[in-house]
Amino acid sequence: MIWWSVIPAVIVAALAYAYWEHGKQGRRLTRLFAPLAASHGGEVKAATLLALPQLGFERDGRKYLVGAMASGGPNVSGTASRPGFNGPFTFADIELPFDTGHELRILRTDKLDRGVDTVVNSVAGSYRPTSGDEAFDRAFRIQANDQAFVDRVLAARLRDKLLCSRQQRLEVALTGTKISVHIDEYVKSAGDLDEMIEIATLLAENCAVG
Repeated sequence: MIWWSVIPAVIVAALAYAYWEHGKQGRRLTRLFAPLAASHGGEVKAATLLALPQLGFERDGRKYLVGAMASGGPNVSGTASRPGFNGPFTFADIELPFDTGHELRILRTDKLDRGVDTVVNSVAGSYRPTSGDEAFDRAFRIQANDQAFVDRVLAARLRDKLLCSRQQRLEVALTGTKISVHIDEYVKSAGDLDEMIEIATLLAENCAVG
C-alpha cells in the first residue's frame, strides 16, 4: 500500500523540480538576452510553461528569432538550460520571401564526425557535394540536392565567414523558406549574435542572386 502514496509523491516532486528549474533557467536566459535585445532594438519574449524566453528583433527588414535550450540534470553548465533536452544550443532563424526549391546543410563538426562520414560515404558510394575549396571541405560537411546550387550560394565571402568562426560545432541549414544558423553553445555577446546573423544574411543574399 505504501507504493500508492510514494509514487504520486515522487511524480509531484519531479514535476515541481522541473517547474523550478525551468523558471530558474528562464530568468538566466532573460538576463542574457536583455543586453542583446537593447543592442539590436529587439524584445525578449516572456517564458511560458513549455518554452524558455526568446529574443526577437528586426534588422534590415528581416525578422530574427534567437533561442537557447540545454539539458537539465545534476551537472547543468552554461548560461541556460531546460530539463528534458539534449545538450546546449543557440539558433538564429530568418525567413526568405521565396522558396528556393533546394535544401542545404553545412556542418562543422569534429574530426571524428567528419572521418566517420567520409568512411560511410565511401562504403555506400554516396555522392557528397563539395565547395571546391579544399580548406573549407576539410572543415565542413555539405549536404545538398544540387551541386550547381551549392556552387552558387556557397560563395567566397560565406565560406570565409564560416571558416573564421570560432564555433567548433556549427550548422547552417536551408529548408523551404527558412535559413537557420545553429551552434552547440550559448550566445554570450552581441558579437556572437552578429556573426550568426551575418552568416544567415550572406546565405539569404546568395540565394536571391540569379
